[in-house]
Amino acid sequence: TVCFLICFSWKMGKKSRVKTQKSGTGATATVSPKEMLNLISELLQKCSSPPPGPGKEWEEYVQIRSLVEKIRKKQKGLSVVFDGKRDDYFPELIKWATENGASTEGFEIANFEEEGFGLKATREIKAEELFLWVPRKLLMTVESAKNSVLGSLYSQDRILQAMGNITLAFHLLCERANPNSFWLPYIQTLPSEYDTPLYFEEDEVQYLQSTQAIHDVFSQYKNTARQYAYFYKVIQVRILNIV
Repeated sequence: TVCFLICFSWKMGKKSRVKTQKSGTGATATVSPKEMLNLISELLQKCSSPPPGPGKEWEEYVQIRSLVEKIRKKQKGLSVVFDGKRDDYFPELIKWATENGASTEGFEIANFEEEGFGLKATREIKAEELFLWVPRKLLMTVESAKNSVLGSLYSQDRILQAMGNITLAFHLLCERANPNSFWLPYIQTLPSEYDTPLYFEEDEVQYLQSTQAIHDVFSQYKNTARQYAYFYKVIQVRILNIV
């Protein structure tokens, strides 16, 4: 399962269109591990450099983004996504939740136009009434990650131990690659993209250059790329040791 992480964890800024669980389908060319590691090492070095001087942030962003795009192109066709739309899987999600003790009455999943999908009440809900509960066993948590295939990596890597958000991201990727995952009915309903600057095209980011937000955008992109490069190398070392 760890091998799958390298195949599809890089999804910055693009929509996924590969069929369900067909990892490798549509790949345009075979890329040697050495070639990939060279690119990853270059990306890690670039993202680990000191902050650029005034007026140099955009130049650094473009350089990092260029490396990211090279990596994405070489990994094209290796993503694991699902057929159809996310709302096609809502009935299975409700069934799974009900069978595992979650409350599923008094509301329904609805599309709220610009706000996206959410829960809509189907009856009057009184103030302070408990109408929704989810058993802990349905939650993907750091604890469930530690008890999964990630357990050995988590026990040895201090960054995973210190950053729960990254642990959960890895947990999700591992479970997404597993067609028999307990959480599959939930995972199939997750969005494939988000309207955040991390997913913006380069020309869209340019529109933010005269705003206060641009520094946060640069920082988020650089940090995300650095984390990806770091864990790519960590996992590759583990795979080589296993082999």
